[in-house]
Amino acid sequence: MCDVLLVLAAAVDCFVLGPIGIGGQIRFFTVLRALRVIRFVRLVRMFSAFRELWLLVGGLTNSVKALSWVGLVVFMLIYVCGIICTAEIGQNDETYAIGPSYNGEVWPYKQYFGTVFRSMFTLLQVLTLDGWCDDIVRHVVYRQPVMGVFFICFILLTSFGLMNVVVGIIVENTLAAAQVVDKRKEEKLARHRKDTVQQLVAILSRSDSKRSGLISLEDLRAANQSVIVQKKFESIGLEFEEVEHVFTLLDVDRSGKIELVRFENACRELVGGGKRRDIAQVEVNMGTLANRLDKLDNKFTVIEREVATIAAMTEDFVHNTVRHLTGHDPTLAKRSDSKVTSTTSSGDL
Repeated sequence: MCDVLLVLAAAVDCFVLGPIGIGGQIRFFTVLRALRVIRFVRLVRMFSAFRELWLLVGGLTNSVKALSWVGLVVFMLIYVCGIICTAEIGQNDETYAIGPSYNGEVWPYKQYFGTVFRSMFTLLQVLTLDGWCDDIVRHVVYRQPVMGVFFICFILLTSFGLMNVVVGIIVENTLAAAQVVDKRKEEKLARHRKDTVQQLVAILSRSDSKRSGLISLEDLRAANQSVIVQKKFESIGLEFEEVEHVFTLLDVDRSGKIELVRFENACRELVGGGKRRDIAQVEVNMGTLANRLDKLDNKFTVIEREVATIAAMTEDFVHNTVRHLTGHDPTLAKRSDSKVTSTTSSGDL
C-alpha cells in the first residue's frame, strides 16, 4: 500500500504539478520509503539471534507511557527552576554586570539566563552534565555562593534522580518483555509436548490387542525399540529410565500392569515444565505412599482382628483348664463375687 501511494505521488508530481510550474513540491513524501524498515521487525521476531534486540525494542515501546510522565515532570521542574534562575541571575544586573568573572573574562549571563526559555535550555544543559561546572555554575557561585546549593539540589533531583528512574523503567519493562517472551515459549513448548504425549499414547494403545486399557512394562520396552517412540520420548524430554521409574511408581499393587490413562496423565504432568515436573513427581510419590498406607492399614485391621480372636481363644483355654484341674469355674466365681459386692453395697445404702 505504501509503494502504491509513493507511485501515485510521483505521477501527480510529474504529470500534474510539473506542467503548471509547481513540480517537486511533494517529493519529500519519498522519504516515506524509509518506513519499509518496519518490515524488518517481523524478521527480527522470527530469528532467535535477534532476541536481545527485540527485547530492547519491546522494553522501549512499553516504557513510552511511563517515560512520557517522567518527561512531563522534568519539563515542569525545569520550567519552575527556569523562572527562579531568570529572576535571580538573568535579571540581576547589580550582581553580574559589575565586572569580569573568576576567570578574568566577562560572563555573558544574559545569553544563559536572560529569558525563561534560555534559562530552561541552560538547565537542560546542566541536567545532561555537559559543561555545567566551568561554563555555568562556577560563574554563578562566584557571584552568588548560595546558588551553588540550588544547582546541587537540581542535579541530584534530575540527573541522579529522575534519569535513574528512566533507566529503571526501561530495565523493568525490558525484563517484563523477556518474561512474556519466555512464558510464551514455555507455553508453546508445553502444548507441543502434550500433543506429543497424546500421539505417544495413541501409538502405545495399538499394542493393547485385548483393548483392556492396561499396559505392561514389557510392552513399553518393546515399543521403545521403535525409532518413532524413541523420538517421541526425546521430544517430550523424558529418558526411558524415567519412564520406567514412573511406571514403577504407578504400579502400586506390583501387578506389572497399569492403566494407560494414568500413564498418560503422569506423562502430561511431567512434561509441564521444571516446577510442574517436580510437583508431578511429588504427587506420584504421595499417591504411591497413600496407596501403600491404605494397604498397611487394612493389614493392621486384619491383624487386630486375629489378635482379638487369639486373645478370646486363650482366655477360653485358661478357663477350661482351671475348671478341669480344680473343678472350680472361675467365670461363675467372678459372677458370684460381683453379686455379693452389689448386695453389700445395697445393704450399706
